[in-house]
Amino acid sequence: MIISIFALPLIALCFSMNLHAQSSETNLDQVELMKQFIGKWAAEAGKDSTWLWEITPSNKGYVHAFYLEVKGKTVETLPGIYGFADDYRKTNLLILYQDGFISRDIGGFVSDNKYVAERFYPQDNKTGLGTWECTFLTPDKFTAIFKVEGVKEGEFIYIRVKE
Repeated sequence: MIISIFALPLIALCFSMNLHAQSSETNLDQVELMKQFIGKWAAEAGKDSTWLWEITPSNKGYVHAFYLEVKGKTVETLPGIYGFADDYRKTNLLILYQDGFISRDIGGFVSDNKYVAERFYPQDNKTGLGTWECTFLTPDKFTAIFKVEGVKEGEFIYIRVKE
C-alpha cells in the first residue's frame, strides 16, 4: 500500500511532463523556424561533386532548387516549392525531378533546431519513401540525414554559402 501512495504522484508527474513536451512541440512557430533555411547551402556529395541548395522566400512560402555540381559543372537541377499546410503546423516540400517525377516531403520543426519530414509519392500520399532529419548545428551549418525504414541511407552536412 505504501508503494502505491508514492507511485501515484510519480505517475502523475511523468504524465504531466509528457503532456508538456508534446504541447510545446505543437506550439513551435513553423513559419519563423523555416526562415533558418533561407539562403544558399552547399554539401559534399562525393568526390568532386557538391549539392547546392538555394531557398528564396516567396510570400509565406519558398521557391527552392537543388543543383548537383560535378567538377564545377551543373549536371542536375531539381526545382521545387516549399509551403505550409494545416494552419501552418506542417510544411510541404515539392521537388520536380528531371524525369518528371515529383516527390513530396511533409513535416516540420520538432524543436527549435530540428526539422523532420517524411517523403511520399504525391500520387497517393500513403507510400512513404523515407524520412529526412535536418538538425541545425549553428545558423550556418546543418546535417541532413535520410532514412529508409529507420536505416540511414545518406547524410549530408550543409554549410551556408556566403556571397
